[in-house]
Amino acid sequence: MISCERKEPNFSEEMIEKLALRDNEKDGQHVFIPYGFSDVYLMTNHDEIFMTTENGLYASYKLFYSKKYKSFKTFLETFLAEDFVFDQNSRLIIEKKFKLNKKVQKEYVQLGFEKFLKKYSEPSYKKGEFELKKAIIGSDEYSTISYILYLNRYDISFDDIHVRSTIIKREDSFK
Repeated sequence: MISCERKEPNFSEEMIEKLALRDNEKDGQHVFIPYGFSDVYLMTNHDEIFMTTENGLYASYKLFYSKKYKSFKTFLETFLAEDFVFDQNSRLIIEKKFKLNKKVQKEYVQLGFEKFLKKYSEPSYKKGEFELKKAIIGSDEYSTISYILYLNRYDISFDDIHVRSTIIKREDSFK
């Protein structure tokens, strides 16, 4: 399993507060959350990773968990906790599931996050931004790299028009 070098949680209390605003919908009107954050990765009890989106997480809460958790905020605090392990048989709307790529996992442990990030990123056409270095990433490696970035509080924003994957510090998405 991947060892986390950092001590802070994946989501700060402020980030969870902002995401929980979504539960303030009235009369079926959805509250727009203006944050670039999207993907959520949950470890399962079978060493598999479930990837869902913020929308999928909210829909799962509304459909399956709203009676168990008193609020969306409480649900987020539980599901987004660093040590939370999801029961593979529990109900959740997921986009995909995968196992960690052993080669990438080993590389991350050997390099540490900063060198890992440097290896898999390159400057963007926009000054001050970085993109995934897709030329060196195999299709079976992408999910593991995304997961490692996620664990280190980075998210990937995909630009359909320019076909680019920008790496964004999660805290910057919530400003």
